[in-house]
Amino acid sequence: MIITALALVFLIFFSPVSYAINIPAGKAAPDFNLTSLAGQHLSLNKNDGKVTAIIYWRTEHKRSLLALKDAIEVMKKFKDKNVRVITIVAGNDRLDLAKSMTADNKINFPVVVDYGRQFYSDYGIRVYPTTVIVDKEGIITHSIPSHPLTFKKLFEGYIKKALGEIDESKLNDMLSPHNVKADKTHLESTRLYNLAMKFTENGMIELAVNSVRKSIEVKPDMLKSHILLGFLYLEMDDPDSALTTFNKALELDPHSHDAKTGLGGAFVMKGELDKAIEILNDAAIANPYAQMTYYELGKAYELKGEKDKSIEMYKKAIEKIIHKQILPSSISKCK
Repeated sequence: MIITALALVFLIFFSPVSYAINIPAGKAAPDFNLTSLAGQHLSLNKNDGKVTAIIYWRTEHKRSLLALKDAIEVMKKFKDKNVRVITIVAGNDRLDLAKSMTADNKINFPVVVDYGRQFYSDYGIRVYPTTVIVDKEGIITHSIPSHPLTFKKLFEGYIKKALGEIDESKLNDMLSPHNVKADKTHLESTRLYNLAMKFTENGMIELAVNSVRKSIEVKPDMLKSHILLGFLYLEMDDPDSALTTFNKALELDPHSHDAKTGLGGAFVMKGELDKAIEILNDAAIANPYAQMTYYELGKAYELKGEKDKSIEMYKKAIEKIIHKQILPSSISKCK
């Protein structure tokens, strides 16, 4: 289980929260030319001197819908300001559902379609939803991964900063813990998750399992806790418990690359290689950071006796590690 241990090490040392995209703040935002569901052509460069907020989201994803709803509320404060919001869905998403979801929830932002996943690739989207703030000069100022409890405050503050209405000091004051009410259950669940990470780092797997289970008890929808628990079960050679746990993670987020990779790894361990290959291929298609996924695919093909296919997958895993320096996870980054 060396590869599982390596995955856990990277999960420990590289925090998910800071990296919504691959492009750091202060860099130029890549331009795009996309068409909306209504047939409107939108480009970043043609912004008419406006700050642009971009939300990359998925249908059938609770946090994505919450982000869109919160953005609607916040944008009421900027209705007379030079700010626009563009939302983006992937071309392989359910476009009919995207149209009905926005209509049913009175979300009046344009929904453009990333048919070739060029935007996804150019920006290095790591998690759904991802929100990116671009100033009038086309410079990325901030990004927000997923939908944190403080999303509204972050979204408002980052837009004000991009408009020049507040400076960095006032932004920090605005986002101070004294001004943001934290969800106590979220904080406690995160504390227990971090404790589990420390136990894992020190090889104390049973203590890690107990801690992450408590994290889930406190907050049952903490996706990263379910994923960590699943990988811990794999480390303990318990594929049945891992399958149950990763399936629960996929209930929370059906598009989680990490959960699919772990599920595929569990099927490999159980010897159900065809199932493993099917789900790992699915995980690899939509995941630009699929080193772990390709490794598990290589292992599955090797066990099936398909040597050439196995070598191809192993090469892909190594290539991504060497050239991208990104770990096989939407929740980790290797510097």
